[in-house]
Amino acid sequence: MKTGLFGQELTIAEQLKAATFVAHARIQTSPFSQALVDCQLPLESYVAQLRALFVIHEELERALDNCRDERVASVWRGDMRRLPRLQKDLEYFQPRMVADLKEAADAAQQVAGFIRTKSAEQPLNLLGYLYVLEGSTIGAVVLKPIFARAFLLVGQEGLSYLHSEVPAVHVRWGQYQQRMNALRLNKEESALVVHAAKEFFAYVETLFQVLYPFKPESRVFQATSINPDAGQYPVPKDPREVEAAVKAGDICWERFPYLKQRYGERGLRFTRSDAAWLTTLAGCDPSLIIGQVRWLNRVLAGRGMPSIVMQVQLEMLVDTLVDAIPERRSQYEKLLLASADLLKLRRQHLSDEALLTLSASFDSAVGPELAAKFPRMGELIVCAVIDDQAGIETVAENVRQWMTDAARFPSEWIRAVESTLAQARQQAHPAKSAPSEHV
Repeated sequence: MKTGLFGQELTIAEQLKAATFVAHARIQTSPFSQALVDCQLPLESYVAQLRALFVIHEELERALDNCRDERVASVWRGDMRRLPRLQKDLEYFQPRMVADLKEAADAAQQVAGFIRTKSAEQPLNLLGYLYVLEGSTIGAVVLKPIFARAFLLVGQEGLSYLHSEVPAVHVRWGQYQQRMNALRLNKEESALVVHAAKEFFAYVETLFQVLYPFKPESRVFQATSINPDAGQYPVPKDPREVEAAVKAGDICWERFPYLKQRYGERGLRFTRSDAAWLTTLAGCDPSLIIGQVRWLNRVLAGRGMPSIVMQVQLEMLVDTLVDAIPERRSQYEKLLLASADLLKLRRQHLSDEALLTLSASFDSAVGPELAAKFPRMGELIVCAVIDDQAGIETVAENVRQWMTDAARFPSEWIRAVESTLAQARQQAHPAKSAPSEHV
């Protein structure tokens, strides 16, 4: 245990503060911080910071939620969760179509990978990482008005992550320190937590270095511009196309409430970024478009998303793209070839009339209240079976497991799911051969 000036033992919170003091001071005097104070920080730097923090918090909060070490669990509290605040800020800036900073997106993924690896090796590392991010809530009280002035932000718009009521944030910080200091850590464990905080702070410093200043070529439109969780695959450079893709994703999300019920807000972000990537295919050869859509459809189907969702997504995407840029209609309408391909494949196994009949039968079996609460579920159940028959295996079982979870649905619903699956399997024609994919 380390000691202070007069020989008294330092608490773990005091050790952490002393160990990260210099690194914290360097960030406060960094070019990023100076440009912010001078109201010269580009909006791309701020939004890229929010996107990077989203990736980092998501990884850290997931690890904390799943950590089985009782000491970590005794420190972590639900009211410390800041991911929803970041999501709110990113939603605010979404309509502005702010370009991403490639190096910042890379740095965020590196930090997330670091958290994932190190916390698996030793869960106590999470306490060091949490200290760094929880400590930032104190500085946020000072930073919020500076960011508001720099970017002309009002209230909490774009500032949710930084917003804290002054008395409450200090009370929470004090309670957090008490929980940390109450831990029974030996000398080696304390040193491990302190080292984790210092190591994490080094990654944070690297992130701020690439947030500002940045090279002009660092400004890119990629999937992380829409969805911080997405990989670095391309999205359109034209902001009008990105906006249309996001709109199409939102429409599809509304058409199939199952997506929200099963995949939550994270699913919505991927729906948007997938729609943006699909838009980039419009300039390709038709055979390549069909092959790439079949590939993505197979990936999503394996995660429990029947191909009718992709079919509708493509139709909505073409509509929003043509509305946004009518002069490119002929280019965008090539995407309908892939939608028609999925529809044709489905009709080879079951007629539209049979699909409607089975879907209506399911709604009748579960009753009007459940049918209204969970619309289009019968259609998705039947289409999952058709996908299986078409050679996209496992999707029906994936859907069945989720839709027959007794913790989620009542017994009459589960009976209707099993009955509809059985009827769909009886009526659907099996695949003669699995569909080929063009790559």
